[in-house]
Amino acid sequence: MITKEVIKEVYRKYRKKPKSIDCLQVGLLFDAVGETHGIEIVDDKIVINSIEPTSLFHKIALSRVHGIVNFEKTIAIVFHSSILFLDKYEPEQNVHIKPQPQTFMEKIKKMLGRW
Repeated sequence: MITKEVIKEVYRKYRKKPKSIDCLQVGLLFDAVGETHGIEIVDDKIVINSIEPTSLFHKIALSRVHGIVNFEKTIAIVFHSSILFLDKYEPEQNVHIKPQPQTFMEKIKKMLGRW
């Protein structure tokens, strides 16, 4: 099961892009979800045909990917501020958007609001 703690750990582990695209486990995508999601590589972009062409996640530049992680029932494609989860058995997907950290002023307002 993918919990908040697991997601936080994935963001921490993959906070930086790999040194090269060759370091990504792109083969894992084809092995685990290639047929289910119609995965293709076209011009250094991952094309996920199970996602609508109008979606931002339909075509993904490999240079934007921070990591590819294998879970029990899903494969995660990790970006700087989001994670795309692709189901291994159904052509379904979920996206986690990393929440924006509070600004300094928001923290001050929150502290003053308590008094």
